[in-house]
Amino acid sequence: MDIFFTNPNDVPVPPEKMEIRELKATPYSDGKRVAIEFEITPFQLKPNIEIGIFNQTSQEVASFSVVEAIENKMTFTIYLREPKPSGDYQVKMQIFYTNYDALDDDEEQLIKDILLENKKIITTGEITFQI
Repeated sequence: MDIFFTNPNDVPVPPEKMEIRELKATPYSDGKRVAIEFEITPFQLKPNIEIGIFNQTSQEVASFSVVEAIENKMTFTIYLREPKPSGDYQVKMQIFYTNYDALDDDEEQLIKDILLENKKIITTGEITFQI
């Protein structure tokens, strides 16, 4: 599958040169949802992305994963798993690749296990927001 980016002057980079260009969190007025926007460098190989949102006690209250991204700019709406969200929150993002060749073909595995086994984190980013 070919990957096409909107700016032809923005040259796709190899995995080791991947960067997070922008990471934003915008809470909705209901206080229960957050818009997560990010932009990463255009890529030669499709990266995996993990994003977690943590409350002031470092408890994960939301998370999502993107497996083999095909876009370098994305926006998601995520629900906070707390009865009454309030206070400071931290968003943590990882871009990583998985060496699928190193996995055992005979073993039945969940996709999450496959992604995390032989995981090579390329870059991380963190931001904070308040509700």
